[in-house]
Amino acid sequence: MTIELDFSKLSGTDVLDMAIAIEDEAQMYYEQLAGWVGDENPEVVDFFSRMAVRERRHHDQVVVLRKRLYGDAPTSNAAKVSWSVEEPDVYKVPEDVTLQQAFEVAMESETRAYDFYDGAIGYAADDQIAELFEGLRQAEADHQRMLREEMAKYPG
Repeated sequence: MTIELDFSKLSGTDVLDMAIAIEDEAQMYYEQLAGWVGDENPEVVDFFSRMAVRERRHHDQVVVLRKRLYGDAPTSNAAKVSWSVEEPDVYKVPEDVTLQQAFEVAMESETRAYDFYDGAIGYAADDQIAELFEGLRQAEADHQRMLREEMAKYPG
């Protein structure tokens, strides 16, 4: 059974709590991938570990934004849901994963997050919510840009 989400009913705290949960999950996924690859390919482990740190940094930025906009408002139910927005397709990650494959897995995750926020913008109930979604969408576009820049440093 899938949960139907009516983005038009989300409050600002809902949006930010959802984003915080999504970033928490993304960090966890990258940490799991780094652990799964293990010592087989230290370059890929390092890549996934850096991605986890980036997701944590983004999480922290969203927490600061939430605090600035809503103070100590109670956490919404959006923080308690598993969103799986950036969940990687683990079937695309062989045990002998290459750095290029790791990059592709990460890019797919970041693209899904971008698409998620992009789709949500059209359903925002007001301009403030749309602005929050736009900021989150832009952050995911920045993640994609950083990934491309990082991969450009590696030959092949």
